[in-house]
Amino acid sequence: MPVKVKNNTTSDSTTQRYLPFSQIRENVIIMKDDSWRLVLECSTINFLLKSEEEQNAIIMSFQRFLNSLDFPVQIMVRSKKLDIDGYIKNLNKLWDKQKNPLLQEQTYEYVAYLKKLVEVAQIMKKEFYIIIPFDLQEERSVRDSSFLGVFRNFWLAINNANNIIKIKTQIRNFNSVKRWLVNRMNTVKTSLDSIWIKTRELQKEELIKFLTDYYNPSLESHTTMQGEVTDYNIINN
Repeated sequence: MPVKVKNNTTSDSTTQRYLPFSQIRENVIIMKDDSWRLVLECSTINFLLKSEEEQNAIIMSFQRFLNSLDFPVQIMVRSKKLDIDGYIKNLNKLWDKQKNPLLQEQTYEYVAYLKKLVEVAQIMKKEFYIIIPFDLQEERSVRDSSFLGVFRNFWLAINNANNIIKIKTQIRNFNSVKRWLVNRMNTVKTSLDSIWIKTRELQKEELIKFLTDYYNPSLESHTTMQGEVTDYNIINN
């Protein structure tokens, strides 16, 4: 009597299932809902040190920048704990090599001060980003901020499987979408240059670290990228 074997299909229970993006290709994050993201890192300006006239000019220029946009953007401000262990190690090396007793004593006191400061307070740094989206469905993935829209995007993120047909479609559309994203990026860069804010497109390796730190904030100073950058494509270039 033949034995009927039951086919057990195991569902994907890994963390990757709950991430909203599917792959990174040529510095562009491809989302599971077929939308796309490009990330710009922004420099900062010391607004409080500017004169009143300069401050007003910056505010007006930034207002004009926002009003001139005909597409949505996300402005992201991220606070990160600053790791100064490497800086302290370099100071200790300088202290060992210092031949002047007075300078050696001052270096020692400075290192002791930094160690005490880290113990009593967290030294934070802020990073600023502008995330530029593109959606073939009239920005539906970012414009629908209602409760149902947020729930829909979350549901798509955890249930939208990436099959080979969908991936090939994303690759086929990539060049045209990339042109749209680059045009938007140039618009943002030109506008922010007028208020002395420099922007820089995050490269693929930086995007991997950016996403890793975002989803694992407690491990950001301990994680290192495994393998090659091209390994982070579902289908390699």
